[in-house]
Amino acid sequence: MANKTTKLILFSFIIFNVIVYGQNQVDHKLDPVIKSLIIPGWGQKSLEKPKRARFFNYLESGILLTLIGSSTFANIEKKNYKAFASKHAAISSSGKNHKYWVDIGNYNSIKNYNEEHLRNREMDDLYSDDKKWSWDWDQESNRKIFENKRIRADQLELFGTFSVGALVLNHIVSSIDALYLKRISTNKSLTINPHNNLILGSVGYSLTLSF
Repeated sequence: MANKTTKLILFSFIIFNVIVYGQNQVDHKLDPVIKSLIIPGWGQKSLEKPKRARFFNYLESGILLTLIGSSTFANIEKKNYKAFASKHAAISSSGKNHKYWVDIGNYNSIKNYNEEHLRNREMDDLYSDDKKWSWDWDQESNRKIFENKRIRADQLELFGTFSVGALVLNHIVSSIDALYLKRISTNKSLTINPHNNLILGSVGYSLTLSF
C-alpha cells in the first residue's frame, strides 16, 4: 500500500509539473524564487538562464527516476523474500512487522530465538510459540539466502529515503540559485563618479559596480 501511495504522489507531482510549466499566465505572476521552489529550474528559465534551468531539470528527473526505481525494486524484493520464507521456513507471512523478518533471518527456528532471549532475560522480545509466529528453516543455507534478500530490500528502501531528501534539497538549492540570479539581474548598477585633484592637476572617473 505504501509503495502504491508513493507512486501516486510521484505521478501527481510529475503531472502537476507539466501543467504548471505550460501556463504562461502563472509564469508571469510568480516570483522566480517560488517557481524554482515548486519546480527546480523554472525560475532560472524565467530569468533567461536556460543552461542552469536544464541542469536543475535533469537533476530533478534523475532523482525522481531513482526514487521510483528503488521503491519499485524494494517492493519486489520484499515480496520475493516473504514468498521464499513461506516456502522454506513454514511461516505465515501476514501481519508481520519488520523486526520479525530480521529475526527469522538471524535464527534457524523460533525455538533457537526464544531460548537465546530467555538466557539473556529479554522476556519482552519473546514470540508466542504458535502457528502465527512459528518458523523453522529447512536448511541454514536457505536462511542465509533469505537474509541476503531482506538486506537488499532494506538497502533499496533506504536509498529511496535518501532520494526523497535529495529531491527536497534540489528544490531548495534551485530556489536559492534563482534568488541569486534575481538579485544580480535586478540590483546591479553601474555608478560613474568624476573626481579631480586641483593640487596634482588631475581629472578622472571611478566606476563602481554594485550588486
